[in-house]
Amino acid sequence: MKSIRTLLLSGVSLAALAAPAAAQLVPAGRQAELTVEYEYVSDGARKDKYDSQEWQVRRLAVVSLTLQAQKPTSLPALHKVEAAQQKDIAQRQAAMDRAAKTMQPTMADMMKIAERCGDDEACMERAVTSYASANRGKLLDTKAAVAGDAAIVAREGAARYQTWIPVGAQRGRFDVSERVRMVDADPICRSHANQRCRREQVRMGSGPIPLPPGVNAKGRKPVGSSVFEVDSGAKDIILLLPEPLMPLTVKQTVSTDHPGQQSGESEHVFRFPAAGALKSHTPLQVALKGGRLEQSGTLTIKVKGAQGNPRTLEATAPENGTLTVRWHVRPL
Repeated sequence: MKSIRTLLLSGVSLAALAAPAAAQLVPAGRQAELTVEYEYVSDGARKDKYDSQEWQVRRLAVVSLTLQAQKPTSLPALHKVEAAQQKDIAQRQAAMDRAAKTMQPTMADMMKIAERCGDDEACMERAVTSYASANRGKLLDTKAAVAGDAAIVAREGAARYQTWIPVGAQRGRFDVSERVRMVDADPICRSHANQRCRREQVRMGSGPIPLPPGVNAKGRKPVGSSVFEVDSGAKDIILLLPEPLMPLTVKQTVSTDHPGQQSGESEHVFRFPAAGALKSHTPLQVALKGGRLEQSGTLTIKVKGAQGNPRTLEATAPENGTLTVRWHVRPL
């Protein structure tokens, strides 16, 4: 098959007519660090003539990931393909189909040689050399016949897109501090002061964000949930932001005099940000500021818990808060 490739490259192969490498936005292989800070804050109170609830919640997770620049291309991976690009793709595909049809007799002859010689490289070399010598005029005619279509196939637009992909495992840390106090006028609480039960729930924790089991934090294998693409033509960037790959674990302490509840300590495990919290906001597409790779931005998301349920003691009341997402791309 090596001999067949040699013949095709010297004679009629479209692959030999590929466009030269385009100028790059930055050298392929260059690295950058993408850091995203997720901060959720909720501070509020609810009260009616029976019950009351107040809460102070702060959750923070910072995720960093090293990404590496790929070779710039003329077509996007994340950006939407433009109408002109779709038209060009269709024209190039049609040209490729026409060229393949013109080259079909020659390719059929090559397949016969391959079937006759099998894995015998020496046989292949002799047969292909003999074929090229005996059919030189035919090969030149075929090359001339596909020249126009080959030129269309080789036509390459400006290399305006550059994708950056993860290198190694992502890194992260978190800090959680939550306090919720509730006063409940449940009939079972009539024997308590003011005929009310009280409950205080505290959740605290901090430390590194865990990686999936079996992942080497110092390994070079890409482990992360992020990628971004720069469009030097439209001068914008599309980012898929990394999020913690594993749930966070914090210490939960409950103090209550409610007869149907228990005081004590336990572990509380939860996802942060919550699943789907960024669904309608990502991927991010933002205009590039200046001509530098270093970019940053902020996204503010109002989070409404309990689907607006007005019950004072609705458990997700602390979820009525604000999630602030701060991201920063920094070249290394």
